Amino acid sequence: MRILITIFLIGFSKVAFGQYFDKIYGFSLDVTTPLSNTEYVDNISARGFRFMYREMISEKFFGGLDLTNSTLTEYKPRQTYTNGSGAITTDLYNYTYNYGATLTFDYFLNTEKKLMPYAGLGVGASFLRFHQYYNVYTSQADSWGVLIRPQVGIFYRLRENSSWAFQAALHYDYSSAKSEELDLGALSVIGMQVGFVILDW
Repeated sequence: MRILITIFLIGFSKVAFGQYFDKIYGFSLDVTTPLSNTEYVDNISARGFRFMYREMISEKFFGGLDLTNSTLTEYKPRQTYTNGSGAITTDLYNYTYNYGATLTFDYFLNTEKKLMPYAGLGVGASFLRFHQYYNVYTSQADSWGVLIRPQVGIFYRLRENSSWAFQAALHYDYSSAKSEELDLGALSVIGMQVGFVILDW
């Protein structure tokens, strides 16, 4: 009988205090705007996403991994470009393919309510591919760099003990990756992410 009571109490405690999750899995869409190299690409892009994984370090402090991707594009109307003794007249399609992986730590103001604000910082690696299409020609430059991403956001659960939550976040990305061939410096963007997370016990 004591064993049954113990099992019941353990099960009841998980229901009553189940909101104290210890793992987070998430997926979000990412809308970004470039803050640097705007002569190359200066458009807002909704072609991005993020996968996230976190494990609890303490009740309000979580650490894990972010995998991110975004594509910035811009069309440049037909004009003449000169290079040394040569010149070419063409329109341009400029692309920046941005891939990142960061070790990220988030601090939550609370982990037991429906609305859970947090702030975080990610540090890792960035791979950028700059691609230009003009006439029947293309040019490409690849670069690796350090990626730093501070962010703030919220989780919102429809019920306080729900394992699903909506997520919204703002982030700033700085990548030290550059392209000497295209005369492009370090890339910085600001972005907004909207998605969902699974809170696991």
